[in-house]
Amino acid sequence: MFRSMIASAIAALWMGMPAFAASEYPLLKDTPSSEHYTLVRVNDYWSPANITYSPAGNFFLLNSLKISKIDALGNKVFSLKTGETTRLLPFTYYIATPKGLYDLSRQRPKLERFEQVVNDSKTRTLTVDSFHEIYGQAYADADIVVYDEPNYEEGIDKYRAYMWIKGGWVLFYLSFDAITLDSDYDLGVTVKEYPAKFNRTLLLRDVQTKTYSAGNSGLAGDNPRLMALLPERKMHYPARGKLKLLHFSKDRVDETYRGVPVVYTGMAEHRLRIGKEDLFFREIALKALRHKLDTQMHWYIVPAPYQDKTQVGFLEFVPISNMTSKGSGGVYALRRK
Repeated sequence: MFRSMIASAIAALWMGMPAFAASEYPLLKDTPSSEHYTLVRVNDYWSPANITYSPAGNFFLLNSLKISKIDALGNKVFSLKTGETTRLLPFTYYIATPKGLYDLSRQRPKLERFEQVVNDSKTRTLTVDSFHEIYGQAYADADIVVYDEPNYEEGIDKYRAYMWIKGGWVLFYLSFDAITLDSDYDLGVTVKEYPAKFNRTLLLRDVQTKTYSAGNSGLAGDNPRLMALLPERKMHYPARGKLKLLHFSKDRVDETYRGVPVVYTGMAEHRLRIGKEDLFFREIALKALRHKLDTQMHWYIVPAPYQDKTQVGFLEFVPISNMTSKGSGGVYALRRK
């Protein structure tokens, strides 16, 4: 009883403790800046974004409820809502829909409808020999081949190939018995006999936390099976810019265990250093007992070969709840003024 009273008193003391003087630093949503740089919000969703870079087109893609294209200067130039039948194909810049594709490498992306659909019968499929004959010729003629999982909304339980042939898209439903197929939701679909033909996009990396910009997928964490298949593992990501925590104040007790505070939240002050310039800002962070401070942030950059093609980096702030943000959740692009 006595111990319980003491613990309760400690909790009350912590909950009532005064915070440090309010910082003059802006919140992320207030667009922090330095002499030559500024952080501009390009995505205001609170779920982690899959962020990729296209070396072929020198642009970025953000995938989180909406799919957005960001140019090499950090400007949002296209956006489209995702859905059950509209999604960005893994490591590509193609958005698949039931009616056609969006090619985000275009200057003005728009829906490009399928000009032909092959092998889509629900009751009949091509024989192995006829499949190889017809698909083999189409594959030889195609400049682009991208694979996708079945669209069960259509009622056709077949994997799909999107083929760019002579200036138009062809949707080819695959005969499963005729090919050796491997499918992974995070990595995409592969066909051993007919490798895909497209310019792959790359994940960005947070050098300080050793995290890839893979959103909620298994690639974001330490999944040995998936990570071993990523070519990014062999790429060098030189630190460009450094995010540093300057100060954290325990302003509030968010969780207790038997009356003892175990999780705190409070305002954290940060500095993002780019070259010789500093951008300062503040946001709420979390501190759990016996755990490192969780700033809820990542600073993502492109790998070495492409850092001379774009100076854009992305600061992602993903609050775990509306109690750990003042409305700044989302992704911010670092732009030159």
